[in-house]
Amino acid sequence: MKRLLAICCILLAAAGLAMAQELVIVHTNDLHGQSLARLATVLEEQRQLHPELLWVDAGDLFSGTAISNLLQGEAEEAAVLQMGLDAIAFGNHDFDFGLQAVQRSLAAGVPWLSLNVLQEDGTTLAQPFVIKEVEGIRVLLTGVTTPDTPRMSFPENVAGLTFMDPAASLEQLLQEQEGNYDICIVLSHLGYGEDLLLAQRVPGIKVIIGGHTHTVLNRPIRIGDTLICHAGSGAQYLGKVVISMDEGYPARGELLRVEESTPPHPRLVELDQRYEAMLAAQLDEVIGYSRFGYVKNGMGILLVQALLEFSGADAALYNGGGVRAGLPRGAVTRRDVFAVEPFDNQVVLVTLTGAQFARLLEAKAMRSSDFYEGPRLVDTSRTYTVATSDFLTTPESSYPMLAQGEIQRLSVPVREVLENYLAEKVLDKAEQGAR
Repeated sequence: MKRLLAICCILLAAAGLAMAQELVIVHTNDLHGQSLARLATVLEEQRQLHPELLWVDAGDLFSGTAISNLLQGEAEEAAVLQMGLDAIAFGNHDFDFGLQAVQRSLAAGVPWLSLNVLQEDGTTLAQPFVIKEVEGIRVLLTGVTTPDTPRMSFPENVAGLTFMDPAASLEQLLQEQEGNYDICIVLSHLGYGEDLLLAQRVPGIKVIIGGHTHTVLNRPIRIGDTLICHAGSGAQYLGKVVISMDEGYPARGELLRVEESTPPHPRLVELDQRYEAMLAAQLDEVIGYSRFGYVKNGMGILLVQALLEFSGADAALYNGGGVRAGLPRGAVTRRDVFAVEPFDNQVVLVTLTGAQFARLLEAKAMRSSDFYEGPRLVDTSRTYTVATSDFLTTPESSYPMLAQGEIQRLSVPVREVLENYLAEKVLDKAEQGAR
């Protein structure tokens, strides 16, 4: 009996030693305001297995749901603080509510890391990096944001900020911190393709935790000695990376699926309910009933038709990224319309010369995912009016010719135009119409 107890003690000690010789990092990206209640349950299970794990995120915490937009990110900010997030990079959508919301989240303690986003005085927008010692490994964590952010955001939201080249910024950081860390982990909101290039340009990165393109990598991609990991979007997965303390710190990774059957974490349910109660009456008002369900592309077509009818323009144009969901069959609420167009874009009417309109059609031909309704042939001797969103009229947009036209701001949200069009043209006012 004593011998059996001794063997058990040795085995338990060996198992504990083996666990201590591994560093575990779990990761998310592109959460976009979604509920984190089920994710919190999976995260807690992993913490019970690996008490010293790090949880990191590759950006786009904000923007994408009605509650996120109406409360400008406060709900998701509260969620990640309660769940114990260790580090997060800025995504382009984390600027959707302006720098005031970013500064609020920094003051609240959200652990943003920002290596390549500089303020007017030359300092980084947030802490550029942090070195954490976990399980005897000195981990350098840093975050980089896509330099395309100014093109994807309203100018006032990123006014005074400079987005530096991520690779050059990382090369400089690793050179300056040489000898102060054992492994480098980069939280990258650059996109999958850019992460592949980054791994080739900057040797010495152990793991790139990526986001922006919503890529699902069930198994990480290895470029040289760098592991590249992406965990989809919307809290559907929790990525897991295990780094051994053996020579060279070999790393492996996987995705843990957050199932619909996963019970939501009680503390996060309580948090969700608190914010939901603040807006429920406004969001759950039924605006009509739909005989059919509509996919996202169908909603894009309806949206440009709504803009045309509202404005009386010659053409209507809307970017594909501005349409985020379809519509359900049956009762349609204001919350459903928010899901289709969760941004606060405003309707504008742009007058273009014939030559400018021709260039717009050329640009649209290169962007098959965008939505357009209007002439396909151009009379260069006349002018054309285009109904679109103020987002597309910035010089950095994919349609720079719109910024060169005569812009009339109609002071009406795109979402309101879509909602009114659906209520008048698409949806039945009585429930029996949906049967």
